[in-house]
Amino acid sequence: MNQTKMNQTASNHRIPSRARRGFTLAELLVSLAIIAALAAVLIPAVTGQIAASSATRAIQDLMNLRTGIEQFVADVHRYPGKVSHLTNQVTVAQKDININTYPAGLVGRWKGPYLGKDTLPGGHQTGFGAAIRDSMVQLTYQAGVNYVTVVVAGIAQTDFNRMDLEIDGTVGATTGLLRWVTGDTVKFLTIPVQ
Repeated sequence: MNQTKMNQTASNHRIPSRARRGFTLAELLVSLAIIAALAAVLIPAVTGQIAASSATRAIQDLMNLRTGIEQFVADVHRYPGKVSHLTNQVTVAQKDININTYPAGLVGRWKGPYLGKDTLPGGHQTGFGAAIRDSMVQLTYQAGVNYVTVVVAGIAQTDFNRMDLEIDGTVGATTGLLRWVTGDTVKFLTIPVQ
């Protein structure tokens, strides 16, 4: 066979470069398998980080509340009746946790804000999409000790368990500083009333 005829036969069997632009089925299946394997590894890790960051935010917000209340008490010599008393100047018309109005002399001692965020409608937003209610209550726990108590709504039982383990070192719905009430409500015993 002569060289010209051989080149002509070889060129007939070659696939033109412009005709082979897509991927084969095997290449697509391998690519999809790799993407699925990566997703199976990454999605649980990312989801776990989001839950951990929500717990961290909620815990930090509660600890910041405790610190803010302690500073408020040091300045005003009264326990605040609302979370908003930590972010906005108190007035003589507002009431403390004992349902007494703030005297003018103590109102002038307010040196806040004691928290970095203002109270939002429905409460102070925190981790897990939960809300710290504006009104604080005084509750008696453990041998007649009264606590300034903050109520948090919108915490699921599993999220409470994660937070309780971090705050109290153990999970217990009726012991420690963090208490599970009902449904999705949690009470945080911030500081004892003295």
